[in-house]
Amino acid sequence: MKAIVIVTGSEFIQGRKYDKNGIFIAKRLFERGVNVTGIIISPDSLYELTNYIKYALDRADLVFVSGGLGPTTDDITRQAIANAIGVALIYHQDWLEKLKQDYRKLNVEITEERKSMAKIPYGAVLIENPVGKAAGFIKVLDDVKKAIVALPGVPSEMEPMLQDALTKLGLNEKKVFTQVYRVFGIKELDINYLLEDIKNISYNVSPKGTDIFIWEENQQKLTELKDKLKSRLGNFIYAEDETEMEEVVGKLLREKGLTVATAESSTGGLIVSRLVNVPGSSNYVLGSVVSYSNQVKIDLLKVNREDLEKFGAVSEAVAKQMAENVRTLIGSDLAVSDTGIAGPTGDTPEKPLGLHYIGFTDGKETKVYKEIYRGSRNDVRLYISQFALNLLRLYLISK
Repeated sequence: MKAIVIVTGSEFIQGRKYDKNGIFIAKRLFERGVNVTGIIISPDSLYELTNYIKYALDRADLVFVSGGLGPTTDDITRQAIANAIGVALIYHQDWLEKLKQDYRKLNVEITEERKSMAKIPYGAVLIENPVGKAAGFIKVLDDVKKAIVALPGVPSEMEPMLQDALTKLGLNEKKVFTQVYRVFGIKELDINYLLEDIKNISYNVSPKGTDIFIWEENQQKLTELKDKLKSRLGNFIYAEDETEMEEVVGKLLREKGLTVATAESSTGGLIVSRLVNVPGSSNYVLGSVVSYSNQVKIDLLKVNREDLEKFGAVSEAVAKQMAENVRTLIGSDLAVSDTGIAGPTGDTPEKPLGLHYIGFTDGKETKVYKEIYRGSRNDVRLYISQFALNLLRLYLISK
């Protein structure tokens, strides 16, 4: 069985937003043994979307369309599907009544645009929206044994509705078992060497490290594969799902009952910002000093002026003092620091672009790590923040 996923939204093709729905739908289909042959991103154009739907129906058994089911003028998915398959749109009376009741409670007029969220193609099966107002639907084309599924674009609405759609299509059973491992601190080439005998594997490399994706049709074989991978990569693995590094570190800090502070220069507060992205982080994040200028390093972090003049802000000596002194200043158990050259300017023959010194201290011992990461300015900053968080992780799992 083949499928094509269509994601609607001019914001995607204009580069203003990243698509995640297409990837989410494709993964769920892959796990159920469906061969996803493409993900199409369409603008909010009735003409373009209609043609993409026709194209997909010519080449696939299942077509999933995500987005464009709301009440605004750019929500044209229903009409595009109706045009593509030559079927009229009708109101689903039960859903229309629900919309009227919901808007009546809100004391809001139910306009024709809002009523449109209850429209589905004639003969389609409704997919109820558990958290929103835009209904989804499945339209089976009996004559050609194909089906088209329409889902909202809001992830919190789309995800549970996708599960409902898969159940209605008889695709509830997993036929392919998958596992994601997130690793940091080892290069992709070295990972490939360690895992070269594993066939069903793919990699996604980013400043946050490498995500390893493995799959098997037999669950027992996947378990054996997972054991093999974990034994070879060990502590390079920081998560066995989509969990971010800051979530892993936050969980460890809570478990150990320890607190942390950061002193940041090049990262500009990105390390602490990522830490406080995690709910409950006030239990272990005490504070941060973003010491972008040398004067702030001197005045707030008490970095030795002579060391700054002798070694420069991007140096081991400065990173060491930043980590130790922010820990004392804020009163945390642990502290990390960074100072470096994110680029695209500021380098010298002795100090290349991407050079960073990252400090870590627990009050008993301080270590400073030298790293050179080449990339765009914000990719460098993201990598250094990941490196600093990983230092915390490695320390915490050793205790």
